Amino acid sequence: MAFFEYQAKDSEGKIVTDKIEAQDEAAAISILGNKGFLVTSINEAKEDTQVLEADLNIFNRRVSAESISTFLIQLSIMIKCGVSLAEALQSLEHGETNPTFKACLEDLRSRVYNGASFSEALSHHMDIFDKFTVAMVRVGETGGVLEQVLVKLAASSKRRMALKGQIIGALAYPCVLLLVASIVLIVLMGFAVPRFADLFSKAGLELPMATKILISISNFVSTNWIAVIVGFVLIVILFIYYAITESGRNTLGEFSLKIPVLRDVTKRYFVVQISESMGLLLQAGVPLRELLLAIENTMTLPTPKATVHKMKEYIDQGSNLKSALEDDPIFPPMAQKLIETGETTGTMDSMFNEIATYYDEQLNAAIKAALSVMEPCLIVIMAVLVGFIMIAVFIPLFKMSFIRPK
Repeated sequence: MAFFEYQAKDSEGKIVTDKIEAQDEAAAISILGNKGFLVTSINEAKEDTQVLEADLNIFNRRVSAESISTFLIQLSIMIKCGVSLAEALQSLEHGETNPTFKACLEDLRSRVYNGASFSEALSHHMDIFDKFTVAMVRVGETGGVLEQVLVKLAASSKRRMALKGQIIGALAYPCVLLLVASIVLIVLMGFAVPRFADLFSKAGLELPMATKILISISNFVSTNWIAVIVGFVLIVILFIYYAITESGRNTLGEFSLKIPVLRDVTKRYFVVQISESMGLLLQAGVPLRELLLAIENTMTLPTPKATVHKMKEYIDQGSNLKSALEDDPIFPPMAQKLIETGETTGTMDSMFNEIATYYDEQLNAAIKAALSVMEPCLIVIMAVLVGFIMIAVFIPLFKMSFIRPK
């Protein structure tokens, strides 16, 4: 495969200058012709240009939430104005400056042009568009309300990203505190304590058990300090890698539902996520059963997934959502009462939006409350460890002060 620089006219007669990857020049012209371009000139790109483009792609792989949100808004406006999906994608592709997102839009346009649905095309770029977005687009296509869904998705995308950023930001301080404490302990055990151990050995003191334990740990750390540091770094990396996998997120999410400090945060997060999704799709005119099925398919954590599944089952049986949510581990009684009111008055869309807004504020309060408990706990743990080291070191030093020199 090679890159070819080309100049061509699109279907509107506009001059387009870009690059394309193909097997040879004839294949490149054929691909461009299938895309509706009339090629006026084409040349194989120089090797250094290809290398430079590859290098630029390495540093421009990230696509921001703002870019995705803007893309969804612009796409919805163009579709609403009667522009075909393929033409809208082509126009947005030409105006995109991020190489990664530009390549993504080009592939989306190509797949849609060749007959694939938009949701199917999006499913090939799950590194950029999440499962929720793909599922919502699929529902919008099925119900014929794609432009409405895209507008709601744009607002939802920004809100969900802000929510995740808020949670990550809130956890940053405790994580940094724990990391610094771990590094300080490793340095103390590996370099400071051995000096005191030599001093105690020369003095010939009978050491207390705490000091013996501390020196044993210190000897191991100072003898194998490279292995200790490498092991510590590997544990951190493996934990982060596990936490970003679907299995890891599910395990940690379920675990957080069982910890009193984190339970309220996790519950309110899922109340906001489910309520916002339902309000979004109800306002777009999507039938209740279809939107519940779509939301269930985006859920990976067992507990909230079971909640949505139960809601769908009750709707299939002709019952209401309030009955499905009785004794639910996610939705609190107040939210259940509001949902019942929405079903009675026929205002479920606005009611779910109100629930999402209210519990979004409650989520902020829950995060602050959790931090107010976690930070002192970490400080107490650090104080206990430092206190143990001080006691183990200062008791022998205190004994040494009574030894008279011969």
